[in-house]
Amino acid sequence: MELRLLTTERERSIFATRLAEARARHGTGFEDVHSTIVYNQARLQAASVYALFERDDDLTERMVAGVTLHDLECFPQSCSLPDLSHLPRRAVLECSDHWSLSRGAGIHAWRGIAVQVVQRDPRAVLIYLAVRGADHAGFYSAMGFVEAGDPVEYTHLQRSDRARLYVQPMILDGERLAKLTASVRELKIETLNNYQIVRFNKSDRLRPSARIDAQIHGIVAPRAGVDLDAGREANV
Repeated sequence: MELRLLTTERERSIFATRLAEARARHGTGFEDVHSTIVYNQARLQAASVYALFERDDDLTERMVAGVTLHDLECFPQSCSLPDLSHLPRRAVLECSDHWSLSRGAGIHAWRGIAVQVVQRDPRAVLIYLAVRGADHAGFYSAMGFVEAGDPVEYTHLQRSDRARLYVQPMILDGERLAKLTASVRELKIETLNNYQIVRFNKSDRLRPSARIDAQIHGIVAPRAGVDLDAGREANV
């Protein structure tokens, strides 16, 4: 597997098209519309945009998953909450637009982005998960994210039924971030061009935080039953 930084306008345009396809296929219930396009284009322009490929010689059109990452100095956080003003803006990363078009690809993409997160050495990582009447945080909770306050309105996408879109902020920091960092450093990876390309094996897995705790305390942790690629866990 290869997670590749997309650097050209053409590559980023293909990413945006695939993102829209994934949202439509998985029935997420929200979309980019005329009133939100300018904001999201500016955010994507400021962010690092990554796509996942099955093979290292795959053309850009063959991307199977993707995710974006930006620090709060490059672009403000998507919602005013949680209040992270006590941290340097450069030390907070926001992860957005996590999508996949094939089963298993979303989890592989997260593995690659976790490598990117660790090499940037942030103090905190922020995500916003769409609230759709059920618990959609299983995968991210397994990676160590915790809820950061109550759901907030997200104004940068529109629900297909025109109702207000609410998201649950989640944050990864402190000991939980340290555990993810330790897990990432156990992965067998190859990096090229100052982390513009990260290559890894499908079988090499990140260990959820619960499993790391289990190893530390000598207990058996339950397996997390989550499926990122069913469209249930993707963040906005």
